[in-house]
Amino acid sequence: MELELLEERLGYSFADRELLMEALTHTTYVNEHRDVSVKDNQRLEFLGDTVINAIITERLYLQFTQEKEGPLTKKRAELISEGALSRIARRLGIGRHLLLGKGEEMDGGRRKASLLADAYEAIVGAIFLDSSYEGTAGVVRRHFEEVFGAFEEVSITDYKSLLLEYCQSQFKALPRITVVDEQGPEHEKVFAVSVTLDGRAIGQGTGKNKKQAAQEACKEALRLLDYPL
Repeated sequence: MELELLEERLGYSFADRELLMEALTHTTYVNEHRDVSVKDNQRLEFLGDTVINAIITERLYLQFTQEKEGPLTKKRAELISEGALSRIARRLGIGRHLLLGKGEEMDGGRRKASLLADAYEAIVGAIFLDSSYEGTAGVVRRHFEEVFGAFEEVSITDYKSLLLEYCQSQFKALPRITVVDEQGPEHEKVFAVSVTLDGRAIGQGTGKNKKQAAQEACKEALRLLDYPL
């Protein structure tokens, strides 16, 4: 029943449930149960890492047709980072299903970003072996879009950091990034952010949160400053 709930959240039902069990088994559990024929998820993790890389690379290549290799590489690195994969794993509730050794359990292993990211990679590897590349790609794309939104709407580049670095190096001054307005009810607020440099407004942006608004404002400021985006 527990595995069926996980499969429902994953959006995939395994023909071979043993693959799913293997994907959920941490090496510490295997070390403590040597009397039982059970495999850890490291090999599936290795496979899943490559499959996810291929799926995200393909999607970015097809989605961002005008982007050069450098920006595409940065976007991919951000999307397949430990932090990103662990966010997906948490949304899917993978942590509660893991088989862990007692020490790892006591050390909060079910909440560790590294362990969750590895488990998600292993599950993707298991889905790939249980189905096909195309079938796996559909599942993975859905997971990413549920967490990060539609790919065409995802802003991966940290425009705020780029702007700070650029202004420091080119103008020996840092811009001022300020929230200038917020509107709407608490659950649907829209924030407005302004960027100024030496008292001159160089960018404005809006977003559903302050961070998103700041990123949009900094992106506009970089364009105005002729930074090559």
